[in-house]
Amino acid sequence: MLHYYQYRYRAFRVVLAALLRQLQQFSLMFVTLFFIFIPQLIIGVFFGLGKLVSFDSHGVAMKVAFGFLLLQSLLLQAVKPAITDARHRAYHQTLLRTRFHQFVADWLLLLICHVLFGAALLLAVSMGTATLWQAPQLPGFMLAQWLFALALLYRPQTLVSSLCVAFVAVWLAPDIQTYLAVSMLWLALDWFRPKLKLAAPQPQLSSVSFWYYVIKEYPWVVLWRAGASFLALWAGVIMANERPDLLHYYTLIILLVNQLWWSSLYLDTSKQAAGRRGFWRSLGLDSQIEFSQSALIYILCLVSWLAGVVLLNGELYTVSVIATCPALVWTLKHYPQRFAVVWGCVSVTLMMIKVLFI
Repeated sequence: MLHYYQYRYRAFRVVLAALLRQLQQFSLMFVTLFFIFIPQLIIGVFFGLGKLVSFDSHGVAMKVAFGFLLLQSLLLQAVKPAITDARHRAYHQTLLRTRFHQFVADWLLLLICHVLFGAALLLAVSMGTATLWQAPQLPGFMLAQWLFALALLYRPQTLVSSLCVAFVAVWLAPDIQTYLAVSMLWLALDWFRPKLKLAAPQPQLSSVSFWYYVIKEYPWVVLWRAGASFLALWAGVIMANERPDLLHYYTLIILLVNQLWWSSLYLDTSKQAAGRRGFWRSLGLDSQIEFSQSALIYILCLVSWLAGVVLLNGELYTVSVIATCPALVWTLKHYPQRFAVVWGCVSVTLMMIKVLFI
């Protein structure tokens, strides 16, 4: 079966390269503007894992664990098509007699992509067996990481429900060990639940309901951004407890990052609007579709901004973030290839003004 594993690896590289090309504009911007923070990000990951080993409060440990589980779900969802070879998966059975080798290939590629699991494994190895016995929550967390990753690949509905239970359990579980046990127990029980098929309403097609159908057809373009925004706010809540003296800086960064997620939704919705532009033009609704698209982005950016201000006690200066939204949407509309640069310039400018004058 060596030929099958060779094929999966080559397909993985091809899909991953295509994903990286799609993110090239943003990746270049992040490397250019924030390359000095990459070591701090790596340190931050191990600092968070350290909170699971040694902590003063079980509540903080549970919040960190949930944050890691949500973060890994967002990261792995982005590379899931490469891991599973989703585009050609239906043809795998022509190369296999059983699905055993398919699962083995999935797990090996998942292991390659699961950076957070690798970091936890590296920490566990460096601690040694004797020390690890004194912190059983770390192996338990690693097991939860792997099970949640498998649920992402094979049972997305189970993953969503398990994340919801894990979120609620942060306030109900008495300690981190119980928290991990409850999260994994729910995942195991929900794994065997029949898949739900929800009958969503079918509103009459219009310039507004069109976006309802777009989101219904491609839910992850919204769910991924919603999860990323929630994760940023969740990190802000944790930092508010750990370093409240720096919260006013963190809040501005979080609001800017969330603005990036939601304003970039214009790029995805533009593909849908452009693909049906002739139809809308024939009905005389072309301008209304364009307006509703911009209105959708403005509303989502505003809701995200309000959530950040309320949860993180944002100051008056944070109004500058939402005030730049029209400029970003205008850039997306007329010069989408320059959006990342414009957002980066806006972010650096607002941060410099904050640091130097406020």
